[in-house]
Amino acid sequence: MLLGSLTIWSASGYSEATMTNHLMRCGISILCVVIMASIPARQYRRVSPYLYLLTILLLIGVVLVGDSSNGSQRWLSIAGFRFQPSELVKLAIPMMVAWFIQREGTRPTGIRLLVAILMTAIPAGLIFVQPDLDGAIFGIIYMLFVLYFAGMSWKIIGGFVALVATSIPLLWFFVIEAYQKKRIVQFLNPQSDPLGSGYQIIQSHIAIGSGGVTGKGWMNATQSSLGFIPESHTDFIFSAYAEEWGFLGCVLLLSLYLFITLRALWLACHCHHAFSRLVCGSLALSFFLYAFINTGMVSGLLPVMGSPLPFFSYGGTAMITQGVCFGSSCHCAEHRRVMSNGLSRKHPYHIAR
Repeated sequence: MLLGSLTIWSASGYSEATMTNHLMRCGISILCVVIMASIPARQYRRVSPYLYLLTILLLIGVVLVGDSSNGSQRWLSIAGFRFQPSELVKLAIPMMVAWFIQREGTRPTGIRLLVAILMTAIPAGLIFVQPDLDGAIFGIIYMLFVLYFAGMSWKIIGGFVALVATSIPLLWFFVIEAYQKKRIVQFLNPQSDPLGSGYQIIQSHIAIGSGGVTGKGWMNATQSSLGFIPESHTDFIFSAYAEEWGFLGCVLLLSLYLFITLRALWLACHCHHAFSRLVCGSLALSFFLYAFINTGMVSGLLPVMGSPLPFFSYGGTAMITQGVCFGSSCHCAEHRRVMSNGLSRKHPYHIAR
């Protein structure tokens, strides 16, 4: 958050309003971590179906009375508060699928897999019609993360990958919108339209490359501060950061993301309940996925997608949702500590071993 705040101040042209909003959202996100970490794990299991139903109702509200922006209807205003309900899917789908899978404590069977797909298809379909294909795909990936940690057979995983690969032609002609096709063509050949669809990624490459090894220094970037990079303080903030802090700064930032991911996976491995293991493991991989996709798209390794850099990009709903997700993961560490203390008093030999 500190590195993100420094970069946003520079990339936004020293906008006090933007900086104030960002710091307020950082504070709310940290508060969410503290509050959610204090809730017992059994409460999360209990409210999982209700959170899932609430998310579906909010997504239906977006379809019916949502606010439109840039050709998409993804926002909902309630009591003067404007937010993006699709962000709740990051938590609602993993919790609901984990709640369903852990009830019998066995590997996902064919029937249970179909039920999990149906659970995911409802919110994913509501996100798809906004239209937001990226968000719908992410929702399906969240489900796959839970099923993977639940021990889903590699044959099923391979079959699913093969199904997706064979359906690509159908997706291209009947599902993918024109602007999404343009993104893919732009990814394969940005120079085909250097002043149009390829402009943003070309300028991003220039910014990252001009940073060199040590960068130009804080507030000395030219590509972002002069407006060559659109959305330089939101989706393309990594380009502005790379220009200012260079290769060494990028290594530092990516190392922080990797450390947080591995730490969250370590906590997941030490959870005592299957529900907590599945949720924490899937949230850890989701966090890594967002960081990987954002840095990959701005550097030209992946097509451009609407994926913010976690805890770094300017944005309210995404920042707060990430705080809620990590707060719900942190309760597992406390639960593990309490269980260990209880075992150490009753069974000291077991703990020593």
